[in-house]
Amino acid sequence: MNEKLAEAARYDTLQLEGLFQRTRTSSVLALLPIVLIAALHYGHVATAPMLMWSVAMLGVYGMRILIAHTFISRQRQGDASPLWLDIETMTTAAAGGGWGAMLFLLNTGQLDMLFTVKLAFLAAACAFTMNSMAAVRFVYLAFLLPVFTIVTGYALMETPYLTAAERYGLIASASLFFVLLLIMSASVSRLMNEALAQRLAFSDLAAQLEISLDAERKGREQLEQQARQMEATHLQLHVFATHDPLTRVFNRHRISEALVRELHLRRRYQIQVSVLVVEIDGFADISEGRGQACGDQLLIAFATFLAADLREIDYVGRWGGEKFCCVLPRTDGRESLECAERLRRRIEDRRFIESDPELAVTASFGVSPAVDGDDPERLLARADAALYSARREGRNCSRVLSAEESPEADGTSVV
Repeated sequence: MNEKLAEAARYDTLQLEGLFQRTRTSSVLALLPIVLIAALHYGHVATAPMLMWSVAMLGVYGMRILIAHTFISRQRQGDASPLWLDIETMTTAAAGGGWGAMLFLLNTGQLDMLFTVKLAFLAAACAFTMNSMAAVRFVYLAFLLPVFTIVTGYALMETPYLTAAERYGLIASASLFFVLLLIMSASVSRLMNEALAQRLAFSDLAAQLEISLDAERKGREQLEQQARQMEATHLQLHVFATHDPLTRVFNRHRISEALVRELHLRRRYQIQVSVLVVEIDGFADISEGRGQACGDQLLIAFATFLAADLREIDYVGRWGGEKFCCVLPRTDGRESLECAERLRRRIEDRRFIESDPELAVTASFGVSPAVDGDDPERLLARADAALYSARREGRNCSRVLSAEESPEADGTSVV
């Protein structure tokens, strides 16, 4: 119910806007005929009535222009007050009365050209005004009734120069013209109101379309936000699945995947690959002597050092505890041993914990280049055996184990 009332109020407001826009235009155009009629009657009628009619008509139409402009220029806050329509009806009735009063005030008392001119201007004013006021029919009726009433009164009272037949013929013609104008105004009003209803329908359709587009835009933004959240979650899960939570380097599973891939490339394209297994010497003693927090800090700094010092194509991962595994693509046995020695010397000279500069750290390296027929387990077993060899020889050294020196299947395994 409230929606219907709001729709009706909006319809009335738009109807008033259309009415006042036409009123302003038609009132401006009516100023010139008023001046022209007064000029034609100058010298043929008394000056005082002519000036009184001219000033009154110009004032009425000036007032109509001002009211129409005020309504159109108002700040549109809510629906228009019905008082505007009442004011428009009264000024319209005043304009119709002024056109009718022209016959009395500008009366030459004879059937002459000026009499014909007045009737022609009256007919033109009634027909022209219909186009601007028929949107609201009773407003147009407020213009016609004074005109018709005054013309009829003039024909009965002020036309001694007409015979009875001519007088009643004039009244009959005016009545017929009045009826025709009412019929035509009904048709014009229907067309205007249909056009206004279509305008409202199109406006509502455009508003609904805008709402739908806005909802679609918001839905798309939500989907994009969800997609970004899912992507971030996927990235976090991927990092969690492939990286060690403490040191942020690759975990054991990801290193195994990388090694499978590199061994496949070696079998297919004969691209060399080697493995380094690195262990921090005496880590258990450091952790026990300085605390678990110091041990964790050392592991993080050590992993960061390895990742930064090796190439971008190399893989660095934590294999477990204080042991790290590095996969070196495009590297043979000699190059991998040189890499291990370079890392070992740099570790020996480095202080990994700034708050404990007296802590000296060394590392042992087991090196193993891949050979034909290697799988990840066999290659890692050799590297791990090389690491144990470095331990036995006093630590802080690098040892390489070739395929001929590979441990038996039931021997060493990677831990």
